[in-house]
Amino acid sequence: MSSLQEYIEELKKKYNDKVNAVPSEYDEEMLALVPDAIKEFYRTYESIELPFGEIDRIEVAVKHSEAEPFKSEGWFCFGFDGYFSFWLCKLEPDKEKLSFTYWDHESGCEIDEPIYENLTEFLKEMQEEYEENNDEWDEEF
Repeated sequence: MSSLQEYIEELKKKYNDKVNAVPSEYDEEMLALVPDAIKEFYRTYESIELPFGEIDRIEVAVKHSEAEPFKSEGWFCFGFDGYFSFWLCKLEPDKEKLSFTYWDHESGCEIDEPIYENLTEFLKEMQEEYEENNDEWDEEF
C-alpha cells in the first residue's frame, strides 16, 4: 500500500462517513490526461470527498483545467476546498520537483508557484488548516 493510500485510510478512520473515496476504474488512456504527479491518486481512486475538500473525477478536472488562468499557466485543476480555493497540480514539476498548490480565486492574487512535492503532503497541509480553523471540528472531537 502506498503512502497516499495509507493516508486516505487514516482519514477514513478519523473522519468516518465524512470521507467518500470512489475506487478507480480508469484505464491508461484516461490516466494519460493527468499530470504524472497525480496519477497515483487516479490509479487508485476516481474521486474523493473529504471534510476539507474534494478531488474531482478526471473528466471534471480536465474540463476545469481548460478554463483560464489554469490552461495558459500550465495547471491541472483537480479539486476544491469547498470555500474559495482551487487545488492545483502543475502539468510538469518545477526545478525543485514541486507540483502542488492551492489558489484562492477570490483573493485577486496571481497563482503562486507550487509549494508541495506530492499529493499526500498537500492533503496533510489542507487537513491541518481545516482542523485549525474549523470550530465545528473542535466541537465534534
